[in-house]
Amino acid sequence: MKGRNTRIYLFAKIKEYTVSSDDTVKSTANLSITDGLFWSIYSSLTVPFIIPLSIFLLGKNAPVGYITGFPVLVVPLSQFLSRHFSSRSKDLKKLTIYTTLLDRILWVPVVFLVFVHGYVLTYALLILLLSIRTFFASFSGTTWTLWVPGVIPAQNRSGYFAFRNFVMKIFSLVGYALALGIFLRIGNEEIAFILVFLLGALAFSSISLLVMSRIHSYSIPDSEKAINHNKLPYRFRNLVIYSIIWGIGYSMILPYFQLYLISSKYLGLSESFYTIIYITISISFIASQILWGKLAARFGNFSIVAINSAAIIISAVLIPSIRSSSLIFVPAVLYGVGQSGITLSLFNEMLSRSDSSRINSISVYNMAQSISMGIGPILANFLVEAFNVNIEFVFELSTAFMALSIVYFIVGDLIGGNNARANV
Repeated sequence: MKGRNTRIYLFAKIKEYTVSSDDTVKSTANLSITDGLFWSIYSSLTVPFIIPLSIFLLGKNAPVGYITGFPVLVVPLSQFLSRHFSSRSKDLKKLTIYTTLLDRILWVPVVFLVFVHGYVLTYALLILLLSIRTFFASFSGTTWTLWVPGVIPAQNRSGYFAFRNFVMKIFSLVGYALALGIFLRIGNEEIAFILVFLLGALAFSSISLLVMSRIHSYSIPDSEKAINHNKLPYRFRNLVIYSIIWGIGYSMILPYFQLYLISSKYLGLSESFYTIIYITISISFIASQILWGKLAARFGNFSIVAINSAAIIISAVLIPSIRSSSLIFVPAVLYGVGQSGITLSLFNEMLSRSDSSRINSISVYNMAQSISMGIGPILANFLVEAFNVNIEFVFELSTAFMALSIVYFIVGDLIGGNNARANV
């Protein structure tokens, strides 16, 4: 009897998280968690391996900054169009699913570049395909943010995102484990890369889209539809400027951290050891996510953003000084913990500071982030090629930008608070 009751309970839970119900808010939250679960497996089989694939295609001197940065420069156009279509869409669900499908299917031609010969042609096609994919990823990211979180009541969002991010990071380990198994079992790197990317882009992405299609349709309320051209609230503008400065510094270290791990010029780790590092980052993220959610609810998102910004800065300072593969786990743990707090708190802080037009606020925030995330790696790559600076200088410059952003964030909010009290 006990076994039968357990099976009934498990079946009910599986149904709750995979089948739509009449309770719109609960059903949307549950299905989006399941969608995110499979998305995280798909994502961990593709996104972290862009730089290793680029080095495999173009050699140890692959321009990783340009490969990371140039595709992001299409995001302002993507945000402009997503803002336009979202305000006129009667069904954000359809719009999100169509653009998400275009984003994910483009990984297939990306990985098949292993069959293309010629440095210039491979490089050009890689940038082109990644740019188109980034366009649709940015577009669908905005429409999803307007769609799913828009259904969740504001007072429940912190808890919802904390749990969703927690589940996603746990299942991202499945993707990393699958990639690790493929790289360990298959000696041919070319075949290994193809299997990893196709498993993510075709198998797990398809399941994610199937679950997403079961979430209730949603149309933005008229009160939030208007794209106003009024001046954005001071506190929101302060957050946007912080995110730009932070994004330039943070995005500098992303491709060069991966290059530092993989390239024979530095640590020269194998793809399997590289995957283990990213598993460590994910475990650190998971272990701290619920804690940051509770602390954010008690002390506010602002405090959590500042603390975790400092953790990532310390990680960036340590990375270029590491000469042993075993010691790289120290900054990896710090990076995972810091990323966990910022991922959760910065998004919630943005929503709390946005104005009445969520389309306007989310679009401006995403556009600002994308511009900075493109500028950072491009600037770093330019400095490396034009002035022959070493990788240590790139990390030092990135930490300077990130430290400046925290100072600006804190001082800017203090000034804004004093001005607000003076006007009362």
